Parts: sequence; C-alpha cells; structure tokens
Amino acid sequence: MLFKLSIAGIRSRFKDYLVLFSGLVMASAIFYMFEAISTNDKFVESTSVKSAQIVFVFGAILLGLITLVYVSYANTFLLTMRKHDYGVFMMLGARPRKIGVLITLETVMIGLISTFIGVILGAGITQLLSGFLFNSLALPTSGFQAIYPKAIVYTFVFFMILFVISGLFNHRTFTKSSALSLLKSESSTKWKRPNKFLLLIEAVLGIVLLAIGYWAMYQIQDLKILSIPLALFTIVLGTYFIFNSFFVAILNAVQKSSLASKGLNTFTISQLKFRINDFTKILSVVSLLFALALGAITVGVGFAQNIPEMTKIQGVYSVAAKNPDQKLNGLIGKLSGKQVTNYSFKEAGKVIYFNEDEFNSTPYQFVDVPREDNGSMETSKAKVVKLDAKELNSNGEAKSGFARLLPPNDQLTKTVRFVDGAQFSAIQSQSGKLKLVKVANMDANYKKLNKISEVQTAQTPNKQQMSWGGSFFYYTSLKSLFGSLEFIGVFLGIAFLAMLASCLMFKILSGTTADSKRYEMLNKIGTRRSVAKNSIRVQILGLFVLPAILGIVDVAFGLQLFVKSGFLQHPYPAFGWSLLAFLVLYCIYYIVTVAIYQRFVVPKTKIEK
Repeated sequence: MLFKLSIAGIRSRFKDYLVLFSGLVMASAIFYMFEAISTNDKFVESTSVKSAQIVFVFGAILLGLITLVYVSYANTFLLTMRKHDYGVFMMLGARPRKIGVLITLETVMIGLISTFIGVILGAGITQLLSGFLFNSLALPTSGFQAIYPKAIVYTFVFFMILFVISGLFNHRTFTKSSALSLLKSESSTKWKRPNKFLLLIEAVLGIVLLAIGYWAMYQIQDLKILSIPLALFTIVLGTYFIFNSFFVAILNAVQKSSLASKGLNTFTISQLKFRINDFTKILSVVSLLFALALGAITVGVGFAQNIPEMTKIQGVYSVAAKNPDQKLNGLIGKLSGKQVTNYSFKEAGKVIYFNEDEFNSTPYQFVDVPREDNGSMETSKAKVVKLDAKELNSNGEAKSGFARLLPPNDQLTKTVRFVDGAQFSAIQSQSGKLKLVKVANMDANYKKLNKISEVQTAQTPNKQQMSWGGSFFYYTSLKSLFGSLEFIGVFLGIAFLAMLASCLMFKILSGTTADSKRYEMLNKIGTRRSVAKNSIRVQILGLFVLPAILGIVDVAFGLQLFVKSGFLQHPYPAFGWSLLAFLVLYCIYYIVTVAIYQRFVVPKTKIEK
C-alpha cells in the first residue's frame, strides 16, 4: 500500500521528476563524453600533445568533483519534493524504517535509469560533437570510439557509487527525522545578521587576495612554477571572501535605498538573504568553474589561431616540388591565391647547382626573425626580405632554409651551390626545375595542399621524418598539435559549462517547495503574477550574473599567464568570441531556470479579492 502511495506521489509530480531526470541524464551524458576520450589510451597517445594524458587525468578528477556537487544538489532537489509526502505518510502511521527503504530504492532507481539513458545520449553527442571537431580541426581519428566499453563501465560505477551514497544519506535523513521536522524542514533559516566590520575586513582581504593572484599569473617569468599554486590559492580564497562580503553589502545597500520600495524588491532581497550562506558557497564554486570553462575554450581556440602566424615565420613558400610530374602540377594548378616561382638546377655528383641569374631576377623570399639577447625569437618583428643569389649564399640561416625545401635524401647527401649563367650552362647534366609555391591562405587551401603532400610523400619516402617541401609541413604539425589542444579545451569547456550551470540551477530549484508557500501568500494579498514573475527574474539574474562577472575578470587576467610565458601571442580576440558563445549557452540555462522556477512557485490561479 505504501509503495502504491509512493508511486502515486511520483505520478502526481511527473513534471518535477522529468526535470530531475533530464538534469541527471545530462550529467551522466557529459561525464560519459569526457570518459570516452580520457579512458581511451590509444586515442590519447595518438594526439600530438605529450602532456595530454595529464590534462585528461586532471580534467577527469575536476569533472568528477563537479559531478559530485551536482548529484548532491540533485539529491537535495529530490528530498525537497519527497519530504512533505513521506512526512504525511509518517503522520498516518508509516514506520520511519520502511520510509527509509523506499527513499533509498527510489534514489538508486532514479540514478540507474538516468545513468543508462545518459550513457546512450552521451554516446550520441560524443559521436556528433567529436565528428564535427575532428573535421573542423582536421585531426586524425585513430583509435577514437564514441561507444567505448571502458567509459561505460567507469560512468556506471561512478554514478552508482554516488547514488548509493545518496540513498543511504536519504535513508538516514528520513529514519532520524520526525514527521513534524520533515513537514517543517524548509521553514528554518541559517541567516544571521552580518557583522559590518567583519564584512569590511573580508572585502578588503578578498580584493587583496585576488590582486595577488592576478599579479602572480602576470609574473610567470619571474615566479616560474610558483605562480600557479600561488594564483590558485589566492584566487579561490579571494573569490569566497568577495562573494561573502560584497554580496551581503550589495543586498544591504539596495535594501536601504529607494529601490527597495519599488515592486517586490524588499521581498526579493529577503529571499536572497534567507539562504545567503549556501549561495555564497555555490556562487564561489560557480565563479571559479565559469573561469575554468571559459579559460579552457579561450586557450584552446587561442592556440589554434596561432597556427597561421607561427607558420609564417617558418618560411614564405608553402610547397616546394622538385621536378613535379603532370599529376603534381595539376594539383598545384588548382590552388587559389598562389604565386609560383621556378628555379633551374643541375646535379653533378653530390652537388646541386642553381643558376644565380634567376635568383637575381626573381629574388628568393626569406622570413627574417630577429632574436632577443637571450636567444628567443621576436616573432612580432618578423618580416619578409628578398635575397639575390649572393645575399642568399652569405646568409647561413636563409641558405639552410632554402636547402630544407629539397627532398630529404638531397638534404642528407648533397650540398647547394650558386653559379652564374655561363658556369651553369657549362655543367654537363640535365636541367631540372624546383617549383616554389606561395599560398596566401593555407586554411582555404588545406585539402588541396594536403593532397599535394600525400602525393609527394608517396613519391619521396621520408623515413627520417625530416621537414621538407615548404612551410605546409610545419602547418600540418602545428595544426595537429594545437588542434589537439583546441579539441581538449573546447571539450573541457563545454563539459564544465554544462555542469556548473546545472549545479546552480538545481541549487536554486531545491528551494522551490518552501518558496512556493511565500508566493502563495503574495498571491493571496493581491500581488499580480507578472510582478511576482519579474521578482523571480531579477532574483535569479543576480545569482547568474555575479559569478559570471568575476569569472570573466579571472579569465581576462589569467590569459596573461599564457602571454607572458610565450604560449599565446594575441589571445584576446579568441577570448571575445569564446565569451560571446559561452554567454549564449549560459543565458539559455538562465532562461530555463527562470521558466522552471516560475512554474514551480508562482500560483496558477489568481485569488479574487
């Protein structure tokens, strides 16, 4: 009988359970998406990032912690829905122990079903998202599988452990609580009147700690590895103090201003104060996760956007072909925005002779990159210079770069010499052509250039894996390296965004049971539904905007760590576009949260006066 009543209670709140299920399904889907990559050793090892394994391990741990917080809030949401129902059952004579067994089974079954659906959904999303990223980033897919047994096992084990623990916690909550305490569980508050002096100390300390953290990231060259733990410690602690002090200070200031008397502002402020301690913690966590998610995407995209600039300093010519055949010439002819230069040569013994008259009429183009006193290149000052035969022969770096345009076997066994036209004609050997192709946009010509590279590799084996044939060789290497970093960054960013926004959403929704009574009272005294809904929009907007602002500031300063360490040159354009896309997704979560919250707490029937 009790079981039937429990099922009836679930049916009566089917829409509420649908929200709970959808959130947990998304959590398990996101977790599976990441595990499908991080547990696939063959795929991780095939990436060009040597530290990818460490990145994935760190990401898995961090995502696991976020998931733990997420499930705890989802469990709180479940308890808020069931406490009143089970409290009524206990008032009617049901034994607490049996109630505890029911809530435990309900928790585990919800976890099992949502995880099962989440894994299926996660496999589908992984296939679609990875396929899109692999194609757009031109990454190899060797070893990658959207449906990966090891990831399925890890996901089920992890979530089942969490839900069993949650079930046992719920069992203890119901068996150790009286029926009256369950019915009145949402009526108490942890709010205490804040100490103004303590708030001032926390505000100053929070600003100082954040400033130290930002300074530490800026001084990465001087502090070395110490800058990272120092920044991590000070920013985490500073974030908590900022929210714990400024959040309360803002509420107090608004409450004393004329804004408090407008609409339901007094009620809205009181609502926020009612759970101030809990929201301070979650807002601090969300702010840090917001920075991590946005930072991961920005840095990943920033690395990828560095590819063209880093390729340019490797050489002007994208492709070099020694005596290209008809097939190769046909492929070169299909390139757009190209400039072709031909140099004649003759081979005699272990020497390749070039006609210097051709270099005098059509100078060789070389990328001159100045170096600082410590030997590092000043890439921002790189410029293209034109060299005739004499200048090219006297410039060791330029001549070495020219030799690298030749096939690997020629680089290893032959030397390059420049002779005048008369000497060149006197050499008893068949003349050949070295065709140099300069392409304005490698991205636009990527597929065509890659086809040329494949044909050249087939015709000229490169067992030594030497760089040759133009800057496209470096372009593909950089694209593989930074493309992998971009893939990791975007994947981590999306996972963190979904989890942090879901955590905040469930934290807000977990208080709807008690809040609905307050809005019912407002309804009875004649408050218009539109005014009540506007109060909810403002209240939730504050909870979403505050951590976002601090998270954005964290990333804006944090990017200097990569700039000063030389990993990124111009990260802020990527930051702007990443932020725009990020905020769109973040706003979707805000809109969904507002819609669900309003449906839960705003009475559907207007009380007539």
